[in-house]
Amino acid sequence: MRTKMMRVMVVLALVLMIERANAAEFEKAGSAIASALGTPKAFQKKFKNDKGQDVTVFYAKGSSGSPSKLAFLEKGLYNPGECTHTWVIGLNATTQAVEDVRVVEMSCTHAHPTKAASYISQYKGKGPADVKKLKDKIKTIAKATGSSDLMTEAVQRSIENAIQVRGKL
Repeated sequence: MRTKMMRVMVVLALVLMIERANAAEFEKAGSAIASALGTPKAFQKKFKNDKGQDVTVFYAKGSSGSPSKLAFLEKGLYNPGECTHTWVIGLNATTQAVEDVRVVEMSCTHAHPTKAASYISQYKGKGPADVKKLKDKIKTIAKATGSSDLMTEAVQRSIENAIQVRGKL
């Protein structure tokens, strides 16, 4: 009985390790950025935000030559070291409102419900006026609460960074 239980534990451990090692990639980052910007012709600029963090903003230029759309590649980590998340957050360059959230990868299957269009649509149109209370405005998904919160934080960071880069591109 003890040997059988030990085998079950080893198999379970291996399955969990394989799940973590195989992050599900839903879209290539470059493709997600191009889709969020509405063009494959993207420009990028690196800057330090108000928190002293290095940030890269990708942007598309409108017909006037000024930025029309922005995109930020955001990462999140749930259950430290175990579940990675990557998104591209697309925003309107003028209003800093969210136009698109694209899921690039998630390493844990419990997070996958947060990639549903019905969940992601809650973020669209959210902008600077919504940043502080964004978490209260978004309905999280049961059993994916941590991943829901990570996505909300990624959107908040993107809006804050979009505000800080306005007029500097």
